[in-house]
Amino acid sequence: MNEDLKILLTNDDSHDSPLFHQTIEVLASIGKVEIVVPASEQSWKGKAMTRVGSLCAERINLHGSPAWSITGTPADCVNIAIHNLLVEPPDIIVSGTNIGKNVGIGFIFSSGTVGACFEANIAGLPALALSQELAPSQFRQWMETRSFLPDTATEIRLGLERMIPLVWGEYCLRSERLATTWNINFPAVYSDDVQIVNSRIGHTFYERCFTQSGDRFHHDLSLTHFDQSPDTDDCVIRAGNISATEIDIRALGQGIN
Repeated sequence: MNEDLKILLTNDDSHDSPLFHQTIEVLASIGKVEIVVPASEQSWKGKAMTRVGSLCAERINLHGSPAWSITGTPADCVNIAIHNLLVEPPDIIVSGTNIGKNVGIGFIFSSGTVGACFEANIAGLPALALSQELAPSQFRQWMETRSFLPDTATEIRLGLERMIPLVWGEYCLRSERLATTWNINFPAVYSDDVQIVNSRIGHTFYERCFTQSGDRFHHDLSLTHFDQSPDTDDCVIRAGNISATEIDIRALGQGIN
């Protein structure tokens, strides 16, 4: 472990996510981890921040690791951590490991996991967004019970123990040079010769997000139009490989015709 390497860890699934606990354990063997996490699930919040009202920060313990729990979004957590809570700024921010993949333009800009990284980039710091694709039945199990079956939990844990250090070794040194985000997605099923593949963000979009019940609307994603080009993030993980896409917010909107 590199005691001089300061890692800020957050997510959008909140502190009860088993994937978050596993990520803490893996990163603790790499560097010094500071944890600042949303108090409740903040999926689909993107880079939203709390403008009206106040936020509370509470000290909690996550499997022996001290952490801060904040009643806000992932981007709130990153900003408050960097500018208010930490004695020294981190060297890198890690967000995740998210329960579910974050691929395609429509979903990346909706993702609280990726939004936390964009907030880090605004502060001039590099970031890694880590996401784990799940089989539909595994994702339903999580949504209904906020838990996984034992076999699923073991399979994911073994995968993250192997893959996070692999990704770290490949991309952390690159990230240290630039305030960009590497969006990393782990496949639900690994191929025998799994590889990390540099990919582009797919032109994947969705249609209706809500269904109506009386005078209320509930999140209920309908059709998704996937970009099936082989070099896209989604196609890479569907092939059983790890997708890696660099996102530079400073390059957005800079093209001039």
